[in-house]
Amino acid sequence: MDNKDLSGHPRTRGARSSFQEESNWSDDYPIRFGSIPGFDGSPIFYCVEGKGPPLVFAYGIACSSLHWTYQIDYFRQNYQCIWFDYRGHRKSPIPDNLETLNIDSCVKDLKTLLDFLEVKEAAFLGHSMGVSVCMEFARVHPEMVKLLVLANGTARKPLETLFGGNLLQPAFGLLSKFQRKRPELVELGWKVQEKTKWIAQILGALGFNRNLVHPHDIITYGKQMAELPPVVLTRMMDDYQHFDSTSWLHEISQKTLILSGDNDQITPPHTQDLIHQLMPNSELIRVQHGSHCSTLDMPDYVNLLIERFLLRNQYR
Repeated sequence: MDNKDLSGHPRTRGARSSFQEESNWSDDYPIRFGSIPGFDGSPIFYCVEGKGPPLVFAYGIACSSLHWTYQIDYFRQNYQCIWFDYRGHRKSPIPDNLETLNIDSCVKDLKTLLDFLEVKEAAFLGHSMGVSVCMEFARVHPEMVKLLVLANGTARKPLETLFGGNLLQPAFGLLSKFQRKRPELVELGWKVQEKTKWIAQILGALGFNRNLVHPHDIITYGKQMAELPPVVLTRMMDDYQHFDSTSWLHEISQKTLILSGDNDQITPPHTQDLIHQLMPNSELIRVQHGSHCSTLDMPDYVNLLIERFLLRNQYR
């Protein structure tokens, strides 16, 4: 599907987006979007913006293209920016088989998408859980990964370090079990929080640098998270909390840029330190005043860091 009507643009644009007006759009930055069957036939929404060497963007759990929107705005000028919605997220519907709501399925869906787009090799950029998706993709399909940019991720079990401790680990375990036994009650409770948005407000307060991020972007994130079906969050998080790459991360040899926010309370800086220690060809940059969402806090600076990394490795 081809579309140049900005009002129908599928990406979640940020408040500071660079193409708010139609006059900023041209054939130099083509866009394609639509849905393809995932690895098991479940519809997976995708979008391709710009042209040039491919950059593949993967966002975090319960997130959206918003978390990479300013980077896609910038890099679509010289690169082919590819992003997709995980099953159950945004424009990709909940799959019939709920057991496929996991990282492994995200990787398989991404491989199916890249085969459909005839992309043989790309640079992969992951944020939060998207870091795990990119690392797992590099493990399974190393021949397709040219470079890696890993922002605010963790090598193992994110609930162990969330907010500086593991207090939420047993609580989430109980929620996950309850959702499987009494999903209708969890749905009811989720509708209450969808109206009050109290969960999103807490994460918004702890997940961003409120002195830097545009307030509208926090509001947008909160609204989108509140709309996420609870079964998607609980199933995906149940899988994510068991993800552990520490036994094989040293095998990933691609050059890697690791971005770490020094005020990240979701995946604290020491979790990125561990990734850096385990990956032989990685470099770590600590983003001063950066939160878990430095890509939204200070997008121009993050864009500069990524661009320097790509050019330094002759990816243009």
